[in-house]
Amino acid sequence: MVSDKNKETLPGNYPSPGEPYTIRAVLTSAEGKEINREELTIPAHTATGREVVFNMKVNNPKHWTAETPNLYKLKVELLEKGVVTHSRSERVGFREISTDGGVFRINGKAVKLRGVNRHDEHPDVGRATTKEHWLQDIKLMKAANINYIRMAHYANAQGFVELCDEMGMYVGEEVSLGGAGELMYDQSFSGAVFQRSYETIIRDINRPSVIYWSTGNEDALTTQHLASVKLIKALDSTRPVLLPWRAEVWLPSEVDILAPHYWKPQEYDQLAAKSNRPIISTEYTHSFGVSGFGGLEARWRSLTKHPSGAGAAIWMWADHGIKTPVKRPKCKANLSDDDEYLRIDDAGWDGIVDSYRNLTRDYWETKAVYAQVYPNVDKIAFTPGETFARIPIQNDFDFTNLNTIKINWSIKEDEKELSSGIGSVNAEPHTESTFELPLNQLKIINPAKTYYVWLVFTNADGMEINRKSVELYSKVQRTEIRPSGKLSVVKSGDNTTVTAGDAKYIFDVKSGQLISAGLKENRLITDLRPTIWRKLDRSEVSVIGKKEASQAPDLNQYVQSVKSWEVKESLSEIVILVTVNYAVNSQNNFTVNYRYTMTADGKLNVHYAILPNVTVPTLPIVGMQMESVPSLKNLHWLGLGPFDSYPNKLSAPILGIWGGSATSEETSGNKAIRWVEQSGTIGGVRVSTLGYLEHHLSSPQKILILSGVLGRPEKGRKADESIPQLSTTTGQPFVGEFTIELK
Repeated sequence: MVSDKNKETLPGNYPSPGEPYTIRAVLTSAEGKEINREELTIPAHTATGREVVFNMKVNNPKHWTAETPNLYKLKVELLEKGVVTHSRSERVGFREISTDGGVFRINGKAVKLRGVNRHDEHPDVGRATTKEHWLQDIKLMKAANINYIRMAHYANAQGFVELCDEMGMYVGEEVSLGGAGELMYDQSFSGAVFQRSYETIIRDINRPSVIYWSTGNEDALTTQHLASVKLIKALDSTRPVLLPWRAEVWLPSEVDILAPHYWKPQEYDQLAAKSNRPIISTEYTHSFGVSGFGGLEARWRSLTKHPSGAGAAIWMWADHGIKTPVKRPKCKANLSDDDEYLRIDDAGWDGIVDSYRNLTRDYWETKAVYAQVYPNVDKIAFTPGETFARIPIQNDFDFTNLNTIKINWSIKEDEKELSSGIGSVNAEPHTESTFELPLNQLKIINPAKTYYVWLVFTNADGMEINRKSVELYSKVQRTEIRPSGKLSVVKSGDNTTVTAGDAKYIFDVKSGQLISAGLKENRLITDLRPTIWRKLDRSEVSVIGKKEASQAPDLNQYVQSVKSWEVKESLSEIVILVTVNYAVNSQNNFTVNYRYTMTADGKLNVHYAILPNVTVPTLPIVGMQMESVPSLKNLHWLGLGPFDSYPNKLSAPILGIWGGSATSEETSGNKAIRWVEQSGTIGGVRVSTLGYLEHHLSSPQKILILSGVLGRPEKGRKADESIPQLSTTTGQPFVGEFTIELK
């Protein structure tokens, strides 16, 4: 738009002739090479403005995507009498958005948006964020395989959007109308609605990273919202529009995309299976606190497996914290004691990074779920002597061939590395290829060992995209070895002692529990008892209920009484059958049926069935607590690690042998295991089970061997029905089993 403010007129009130001028547009590549230029000479138009529109044709331009953020420089100049009097430059990109057939496409290719919500804030500066803050956020996001940012709930700083252009990040930009409530029914606010809509679109209309516009947030659809949508469409017909939270099939045709919030996986599946509009869930999993965030992978897969499921955004990128010059009051809720000057509202602990962008467990879960390359199997069979194992590798990139991705592989026998190397595969986007893993070192296998391969995928810049494990198991049937050794049972007072070879197990007849186990004269285990309760974390409280959790007694503080005791002997095993009642108070008790089986090789198999009669509707854990002697200072496990694992939060950890000192942070938390071992100078104890290990640094000698762990919620929304809820109202017992081996 070029304006002339000259008021001179000729007789008869005609404009004076004025002077013509020239508009020149020059397009150059990122390297500074001129691609094209166009010039238009415009006749004079005194005392008015004129919009100048012209086309510039570019042959075979490099397209802009988040994976290939190709930018050009466009300079537009105003020349008067051959002299440049005004100039403006912008970096631009060539890309096209379409939603035909209910599929969200960029440059004609279906795209999946791996997203997160972001507020433009930082504890040190509040809303006045700087380029350094923007760079830090985008770099960390890209390292977590995030390719899409929903700006919640306003346009972020212009410089941030320009960095998204440069570094490659899809942006959903939002007109700030959210939360106005009843005001959106009041037509006197239409001026504010139109102004916000107009200014948002006009500022960033040339930004290639902006792939859709949205208006409001979690609002009713009113005439003012619809007016905003129609203004947006009039200003920019090249991008789709959505209304965050609204996903009704009857929405007007001007709303191009459905945007449900916090649906269950099954609901996303049902909607995406039949939708004729793309679906972008602008909020779908809430990273609340440090122990929630359950079900991210289930929601992601359920939505994006369908063509219309374009993607979603996690709530939220960073915790909402502000640094103040005085220490926070002691009564303020706090999930981190690192900074006494950092203040966060109780509802503000919802980032996958903390306020200062330190990485959390949820960041690594996000990186694993959003990874664009991964093996399509968890385990694969082989025959000893085979040359290769063929592992299917999935390419979920939208524009990148996997021939640019390195695969670093390492074959393990338990913790020992047998061989390693670097490979690659050739796979077009959204296809599967086969990686041939050399098996030269697996000609002879040990049936007592576990074999698996670690696969680490890195991009052309050396950044790790993903790491996964694939178990390697032999097709050759393992031979069962019959245990040998001498078994005996001796009853002395209140104790029953079972000896199996060098192993000795002592049971207390009054409690029905194992009170000692060891090899020869070395005592290794000092206690084994049921556990169904402990101090709850915030996520568990949100599921069980604040009132119920606050009124619940410690269900591990009980008085037990043995209801039945029976010993069965044979040449190959000794079985003790016990029924014990554990009473906490008149309203809270539970019964446990035990079957202890000792075999001639010295192993003890423990089978238990716990039937609760308690006031809480849900338990946090179910299993057994084992305590060892203080000299067993090391704790290792075969299973998923190093991160915590839960039934619906399993993507980040991978199969391996993990652990260290029983007093180190690495061993603390909840781990999915196949076996766990406590060891020291006098020997060790190995417990084999397909369950969970829970260990706390406050009690390094105690480990919880769990058959049930409550599925993680996300801010009060329980895990979906496919995940264990540990309900106490079913009338069915909780059953578990594990085997103890003394070493």
